[in-house]
Amino acid sequence: MDQDNSLLWQGPVWFAGRASPVSAGSIPGLTDDIDLLQSFAEAEGMDGHLPSAVIVDISSVPDAHRDRFFAWLDDQVTRLPTDVPIVFLSKPDDILPNRPKANATINRAVPDDVLFDAICAHQRALMRFEEARIRRLVFGRIPGYGAAPHYKGTSGLLVVGLGGRFPDLQEASGRKVEVIGAFTRDMAENYLSQRAFDAAILDSSLDETLESLRLIRMDSRFAAIPVLVVTDQPGDTAMLFKAGANDVLTLPLDGYNLRTRLATAIRHGKRRRLADKVLAESHRWLTQQLDKGGLSQNDYQRYLERAGQALALRRLALCEMKLLPENFILPEQTTALAENLYGTLLSVADATSREEDLVCVVNDIGPVAVLKSHRGKGRLQARIEAILGHTVL
Repeated sequence: MDQDNSLLWQGPVWFAGRASPVSAGSIPGLTDDIDLLQSFAEAEGMDGHLPSAVIVDISSVPDAHRDRFFAWLDDQVTRLPTDVPIVFLSKPDDILPNRPKANATINRAVPDDVLFDAICAHQRALMRFEEARIRRLVFGRIPGYGAAPHYKGTSGLLVVGLGGRFPDLQEASGRKVEVIGAFTRDMAENYLSQRAFDAAILDSSLDETLESLRLIRMDSRFAAIPVLVVTDQPGDTAMLFKAGANDVLTLPLDGYNLRTRLATAIRHGKRRRLADKVLAESHRWLTQQLDKGGLSQNDYQRYLERAGQALALRRLALCEMKLLPENFILPEQTTALAENLYGTLLSVADATSREEDLVCVVNDIGPVAVLKSHRGKGRLQARIEAILGHTVL
């Protein structure tokens, strides 16, 4: 899954204790951020623009008002028309609330740029899960369709390293989660390729951890898996985040805090895995429709309607892109020598688009790409023109 550190939808940040991770002037749409603690104290509702994210530094919430604040916040989040990333920033001994359900719980020492990237990633994760749900409703299933090994298996947590905390992590992960230990990086890669894991924990020396992070993030099969890192050196926290950790657990580990952070990571990983599996199946189904002349116009319109309604809740709009040669700037040699330029355009678009973008052939319409924004159209068009402009067909 390719990464993009830009917001998919923009709006004010709801924050408590930690303001927006970027200056309001550098990202359009991030003005008028809302201080949750102030709104709570003034008993104000949060009706209005959909936030780009909700960020709560748990230690900033006064103990005397803790239960009432999170009950109030849960009510405000429930009133939103669609899901938004909810991020809790935590110290090792913070008592994390059960509601609202966080999409991510992160060490409060996370650098601003890493926090911003995390918000962007969770925005995309929510939209990918939404896209998977829509495709399952519209396109259905493929009878007998299997899945790649790294999608299969019950809920799992992989612990990598010899830090000696395996029993604590096993106890904290919950009874429904299978915890598997890998002593070395090679063992970890073998396990990851054989079955699905919802999250991984690295509990090794600093050098071993950094190398494990590098290898995981380089492999497209595992690049998006939530990875938590255990360290006894708080000074290494920023470096570990920048190396690719989703969360950094500093010692000593409080039992309740650890359980909650693991549950959040595993919940996110499980949703990611389900979305990956459904999107892979829908891609296969769309490929099979080529033998029938393409996707039916009825199914295509049903998809456009559902996907458009979902995007409208975030004030976004679908962008249809006809994959026709006249819509691209291509060298004359390419257009003259290509035996099947239409098929080539479809193949390149399919290979360079995101899994959540619909690329297919529609009966009596032809090859199309349906993207989540006009910005996505510009990105895909530039990729197609760059490839076809430098490739001998």
